Amino acid sequence: MEVVLNLTLFAIIIVAAFFDIKERRIPNWVILFGLIGGIVISALQGSTHLIFSIAGFCLGIIALLIPFAFSWMGAGDVKLFATVGALLGYTWLPRVFFYSCLGAGMLALLALALGQARQMSFKHFWTDCKFMFLTMRIGLPKQTTLESGAYSVPWGVAIGAGTIMAYYFDPSGTWAGF
Repeated sequence: MEVVLNLTLFAIIIVAAFFDIKERRIPNWVILFGLIGGIVISALQGSTHLIFSIAGFCLGIIALLIPFAFSWMGAGDVKLFATVGALLGYTWLPRVFFYSCLGAGMLALLALALGQARQMSFKHFWTDCKFMFLTMRIGLPKQTTLESGAYSVPWGVAIGAGTIMAYYFDPSGTWAGF
């Protein structure tokens, strides 16, 4: 059963990362394949695994609802994270998220180094954050999409890298500390 889980996990991660890089979206059929695979694999392992799988999917969506609401990541990224939760169970989600954030940061730094993203001063960023939270987002423009040519982190790639790092390279949580 471990081999099937590994193959399913790698297939979902690779296909999602491919579409996230190429089209900047993750198709629903990739998410559905991973969700069904996670539930079937967990159901074959017993009711406890099935409950962990369903809880992983639900908590994966809940965990990234706020970043999605502020347009910090897309719906496909949230669904991919939830699918990873369905495949691995909810206990893996904090470590996967930790490594995904590290991966997203490295992707952003790489984009800055390669000149694909413009630098923003901390002063302007801090002013924008204060304005957003003080006005409860009312003062923000209705258009939340990126300007044409603007860079955004492909979170599907970061979630895939974070999953591989957490599940295969740090399964005991020694490096992450939890």
